[in-house]
Amino acid sequence: MPITPPPRKVTETENMLRLLLSVDALESVTAAQLWSFAAELDMMDYVTMRLCLHKLLTAGELDAGEGALAEQLYLTDRGREALTLFGERVPGHVKEQVSAAAPAFRQRLERERQVHAAYEIARPGEYRLNLSVQEGDLPTIRLKMETGNRTLASKAIHRFPHHAAEVTTYLYGLAEQAFAQPEAGQAQPPEGVTEHSAGEFTACVRLTGDKASFDVCLLLPNRRAAEGFIQALQRPDGARQTAQRLTAIITASVRKAGKPTER
Repeated sequence: MPITPPPRKVTETENMLRLLLSVDALESVTAAQLWSFAAELDMMDYVTMRLCLHKLLTAGELDAGEGALAEQLYLTDRGREALTLFGERVPGHVKEQVSAAAPAFRQRLERERQVHAAYEIARPGEYRLNLSVQEGDLPTIRLKMETGNRTLASKAIHRFPHHAAEVTTYLYGLAEQAFAQPEAGQAQPPEGVTEHSAGEFTACVRLTGDKASFDVCLLLPNRRAAEGFIQALQRPDGARQTAQRLTAIITASVRKAGKPTER
């Protein structure tokens, strides 16, 4: 009978590096999603994952977002430095496994977000699109896009599902920036806030850009965040810049296997 060597013992440091590598590959992920990814690749058990994750957050090598993005993990500069300095401690086959599995896992997360894109009947020469992302009972994002450019509308309808995560991160980033600003003490609160519950408010605002206009509705955790988001984007320069950026994100080329492809 052949003698087989005992399985290689994986150190805590290597497990932490594996988690850093996974978050880097997945780009935007919650702790629960990170555990699913680690379990599917048989990287470590749940207790080990939670202990290592706690140490990475405490060390500042991973961090979590704020407000609506509080559950999202991301790699910090310190985490990237750790991967650069000590990444060779992760075996090559594990790195290959993570790189190979990450794209399909990201696509699965996209499908679970319930991304929708549909045309709305409009007058000749006008194109209206309803774009949305829903992760719970209420839509997280609703965009009504209007443009007179047929090519732009076609790109948006086909590519929005691929870029929905980036749109989500961009809009919530704007909301966090607005929330961080001191309250203006405005006597009259802005219109466009709908209260669904004590922790669910939808903020809606109109944005006009050079190529397209948007009615943007974003689900936020409190009224102050919703009102701040609207006030920030009601400024003419902010509205135009945001509309331009949304247009660029939604209609950008879709990358497959590392190469951009046109439709």
